[in-house]
Amino acid sequence: MKIFRSILPIILLLVTTLLVSCGGPTASAPPTYTPEKLAQIKTYRISVDKARERMPELSDLIQEENWVDTRTFIHGPLGLIRRNMTYLSNALLEEDAKKATPLAKEVFKNLDDIDAAAKESNYSAAISEFNQAIRSFDAYLDLIPQTEEEAAVIQETEQTVGLTIPTVEEAEETEDLVSEAKEMEDLVSEMEVNG
Repeated sequence: MKIFRSILPIILLLVTTLLVSCGGPTASAPPTYTPEKLAQIKTYRISVDKARERMPELSDLIQEENWVDTRTFIHGPLGLIRRNMTYLSNALLEEDAKKATPLAKEVFKNLDDIDAAAKESNYSAAISEFNQAIRSFDAYLDLIPQTEEEAAVIQETEQTVGLTIPTVEEAEETEDLVSEAKEMEDLVSEMEVNG
């Protein structure tokens, strides 16, 4: 009986250890955005949205091949975009931040490349980098959570405004179509005169 008494605590200890180790962790809810976190994100997003709204101005400067103002615009009105996008990325949940940070870095790289192309007066490189910057910027903003009201306003604005910026190829294709249309018009005019 004495042996049983000394073995019993060891057996109970082993059974308890086994039960605890097999119990597994309790399921925890995935992290979500709290109202406070959404308010912080909304604050950071305002300046990023304003920078995105001003991107067509940069496009206009590139289209006009106004290289001095292009570089000034990148360093002036868009000068704080790196800081603001970094703050916004850091305010996101870890999973979203892992996706947003590379996109933000892509936007920074594109702006740096536009600046370099403007310095070299290279239109095709500048417009190509601009188009990539817009795609990266929009993909970045798609990751940022919004309230339902903000999403509705943005959707309505996109439907009424719509921003399309031609690529170099599209601009050349348009020029070709315009010249073909003029040639056709001249042929029709000649046929009417001769006809």
